[in-house]
Amino acid sequence: MLKREIAKRVFAKEFEACRELDKSERPASETADSKSPNLLISPLGLILNRVFAVGVLTELDSIGLQKEMWKARIVDPTGAFTVYAGQFQPDASIFFSTVQVPAFIALTGKARIYEPEPGSVFVSIRAEEANVVDEEIRNRWVVDIAEQTTDRLEAFSDALASGYRGEILREYLLERGISEELAEGISIALERERAPQEFAKQLKASIRGGLKSLNLESEDNEEAKADQKEFVLELLREMGGGKGIDYSAFVDAAVSRGIPEELVEEVVRSLLAGGQCYEPKIGIIRLVG
Repeated sequence: MLKREIAKRVFAKEFEACRELDKSERPASETADSKSPNLLISPLGLILNRVFAVGVLTELDSIGLQKEMWKARIVDPTGAFTVYAGQFQPDASIFFSTVQVPAFIALTGKARIYEPEPGSVFVSIRAEEANVVDEEIRNRWVVDIAEQTTDRLEAFSDALASGYRGEILREYLLERGISEELAEGISIALERERAPQEFAKQLKASIRGGLKSLNLESEDNEEAKADQKEFVLELLREMGGGKGIDYSAFVDAAVSRGIPEELVEEVVRSLLAGGQCYEPKIGIIRLVG
């Protein structure tokens, strides 16, 4: 029986940047097994086959013509996962046929990659199971993944600074307590020409922005931020934000009530990043829940 791959926890931004891990790049023990699973590798060396993700379901479409097939968009503070479910994923398919958009959801599925032509790559998740969760669970997931990703970024930066490559780099990372799989992944990632330093910088910025959107800040700032956020939320509700409202019209209304435009934009960005509102269409914002 084939060993089932562990579902890795990863932010959407890093997941979208994953590419296929060629069998020639795998350890000899795996390449000898013709039944080994298809694996992807991120620019930071995370190797995965299955994914566990939590975020806000902002879009859901039935795209099957003769057979049931669902396409969903799941947003986290760094980006969005594209998710599919069809007849071979009955549990997930039933879930998507009944869930209401928007909603906080948690899902597990297999990573898939499609490259119709060189330079055009689409990475997605084929959902196996999904459930509705609450905002607190989503927030805990974000914090957990932020910690895991930061540890991986530190290991990656250490590898870059060492100047080592190949087997010497793997041994160096193992000696520093890095897991065998991540040491292997980082070594492979550094052999690829994908400007990993720039990606690492962008991912760090996304993580900082994501954590800030959850209001995980000092108590001194948190109360003031909460008051500002609540004022904007109330105005959104008052103007019909649950059904969707033109963003420009909302900003104008807020400014007319004495709220600085910069503050409105900051709070709305925080709400978007935190999954408390989303854009069903460009220029339209809608509250979750």
